[in-house]
Amino acid sequence: MNNAKKFAAALIMVLGAALSGCAVFEKCSPENCATDAKITTDVADMLGGHSEFGPPGTIHVQTINGVVYLNGLVNSDMERQSAETLVLKIANVKDVVNSLSSRSNAR
Repeated sequence: MNNAKKFAAALIMVLGAALSGCAVFEKCSPENCATDAKITTDVADMLGGHSEFGPPGTIHVQTINGVVYLNGLVNSDMERQSAETLVLKIANVKDVVNSLSSRSNAR
């Protein structure tokens, strides 16, 4: 085997191993789906009631097995942290993955 083929084979093996670790979300069980839907609604309603986060729907909310995923843009790091803190107070929330971006850091 020449060096190019060895490199290609090694690259394929490394990529295969790395990609197998990518997030794959299993379908939720019926009891989790109902709870996740309620959590998502509760979080979206709560965030929509706080004008500092912008108009309702500014922050995208998804819940999988009690873990709330937040995506969107807020004005500051303080708002980013505040959103996470508020979400953690909602019933049945196990954890928060906060992927909110701050406009103050986006410049």
